[in-house]
Amino acid sequence: MAPSRSAMMFRGMCKVVAIAFITNQVLTTIFTYVAQQPDAAVPHDTIWLFSCVTCGLLTLWLQSDARRAFGFAREKGFVKKSGDRTPGLQIAEDCPKRWLVILHIELNPAAIQAS
Repeated sequence: MAPSRSAMMFRGMCKVVAIAFITNQVLTTIFTYVAQQPDAAVPHDTIWLFSCVTCGLLTLWLQSDARRAFGFAREKGFVKKSGDRTPGLQIAEDCPKRWLVILHIELNPAAIQAS
C-alpha cells in the first residue's frame, strides 16, 4: 500500500526540518563562539537573528537543491515511471544525489504524476 500524499509530504518536511535544525544548531554554536572572541557581550538578539535567518536559508537551500537534483535525474533518465500496476516512480540505484530526488518526491507528491 502506497503512503498517502499528506504522509509523504509530512515525512519530507520532517526530514527538511531535522536537517535544518541540526545544521542550524551547529552553525549558531560556531557563530556564537566566533562572535564572542572580540566582544564577549554579543547581544542575544544578534545570535537569535543569525539563527532564524540561517534556519530559513537552510530550508530554502535544501528544497531548491532537491528540486534541481530531481530535474537532473529526470533529464538524464534516472527517474522513470513504474509499471502500469503500480503508480509511482522508479529511481535508479546509481542516481547521483538519490536521497535529494527522494526528498523532492516526498515534498512534492504531484511529481509522480508529472514525470
